[in-house]
Amino acid sequence: MARPLRIEYPGALYHVVSHGNGRLWLFKDDDAYSMFLDILDEYSKKYHVVIHNFVIMRTHFHLVVETKLANLGIYMNQVLRDYAMYFNRLSRRRGSVFRSRYGAFVVQKDVYYKQLTKYLFYNPVKARLVKRPEAYRWSSLWYIMRRDRSIGWFNPQVSLSLLGTRRDLVELLEDDRVIAEVVPVYNQFYGKREWADGLIDRSGLSEEIRGHRLMAKGYITVEEIVRAVAVRYQISEQAVLGGVEKEATMVAMYLMNVHTPRRFDEIGRLFKVKKFAVAQRLWRFKKHRLEKRRIRKIVNALEKQLLGK
Repeated sequence: MARPLRIEYPGALYHVVSHGNGRLWLFKDDDAYSMFLDILDEYSKKYHVVIHNFVIMRTHFHLVVETKLANLGIYMNQVLRDYAMYFNRLSRRRGSVFRSRYGAFVVQKDVYYKQLTKYLFYNPVKARLVKRPEAYRWSSLWYIMRRDRSIGWFNPQVSLSLLGTRRDLVELLEDDRVIAEVVPVYNQFYGKREWADGLIDRSGLSEEIRGHRLMAKGYITVEEIVRAVAVRYQISEQAVLGGVEKEATMVAMYLMNVHTPRRFDEIGRLFKVKKFAVAQRLWRFKKHRLEKRRIRKIVNALEKQLLGK
């Protein structure tokens, strides 16, 4: 029996959960947790996904994410693939890391957001890892309550804009009237049945395949990146693609890697180099060149220009 396509549309909010295959401990130490957060950061930028909240447990994780484009499937496939590669390499093993397909539930924001938030944050308490939800280190609640900015990409205000103040969040977690459990409608939706029925009726326009078609174009196009870099360096667009000005070429290549769905082989074809050369050049650029204040300033300015179009 074929798996049903997921309902995807711009602005959708999801609760995503994925477990390790069998009894695998997905996250064995702080480095593993940190690596997973880094992967979330990379692909959230690339696919314009907003992370509202997260809880990373030993054997599974929970995310609450909002997609600006209809692209949850592409985003999650990349996140799971990269972490699985890291896990297998570190553990010197082969085979599946995650159990079957990840779960994704569409959330009716104005109805179940608070209940879902409480459910998420109480997972470590139910697992007896901590006594209070705010004491769990690998939860977004830790960063919200402590105003911890050690992961700069996580913005607490995204969630607080729907929950209220930090005091309101504390009251929510302590309010016995709000049940820390969510029962899905049709095994796919957190919301009222009438709302779910409406989404199902319209799903022919917003299923997973639509997300793939949309992301083939991208939120920021490669043409816009090349044009912006050419203007910034005062060279032609062909000079950017041809490697005449090496720094300009690497800046363009980096922006395509971070802000478009283009793979290494697709970027390579644009610059007439092999995908392995793209990977090596990007690694060197991120490690050695991007740390320089002048180049970082140029990249930041171009990102601001392109994202604010």
